[in-house]
Amino acid sequence: MAYPVRTHFPHSIVDVRFERTHAEPGRPVQVLFIGGDFRRKGGPELLEAWHAGGFAAGAALQLVTDWPAAQDELPDGVRIVRGITPHSDAWKELWRTADLFVMPSRHEAFGMVYQEAAAAGVPVVATRLNAIPEIVEDGRTGILVPPGDQSALVQAMRALVDSAELRRRMGAAAIARVAGATPAAYAARLQRLITAALDTHDVYAA
Repeated sequence: MAYPVRTHFPHSIVDVRFERTHAEPGRPVQVLFIGGDFRRKGGPELLEAWHAGGFAAGAALQLVTDWPAAQDELPDGVRIVRGITPHSDAWKELWRTADLFVMPSRHEAFGMVYQEAAAAGVPVVATRLNAIPEIVEDGRTGILVPPGDQSALVQAMRALVDSAELRRRMGAAAIARVAGATPAAYAARLQRLITAALDTHDVYAA
């Protein structure tokens, strides 16, 4: 049962991004990372992959984090964005302008942010870890890589940075998959499941 997401974007946002790519051919592909616990969320691995893949030539990476690093310590094409509150206008604008989301977590039980990316129609690169494959459908809504595999991470990022069509296809699949995951729909379905379980097991029987 898909975990609920508070903020959903219209399905048309996927086509808007695709059309923007062709309308602005010189615009860098916008890559987004959101993670307060920078190291656990795979931030250092992302920066290493960013440098190794030479992505600054055609992309820009925004790190939404409180990680204490100075701008001049970061690789080319990377900037830190601070003070973003979830579900704020600034937070929504980051999702609206993002072309792909990358968070190669080292440790992650679930990863709510992957659901938020899907609700924004943004394809993701993530690690094949714990419940993440239940959220990110490898090859359909994003690309999963083994934790700590820099070569695979660079390859996955390269595939999405280089192909607007792949981003469009995966973004459309992601937003369709999570479309019904609203808090109200989640509560209603959970109530039906609990009621069915109670009726099946007759827990009120003496």
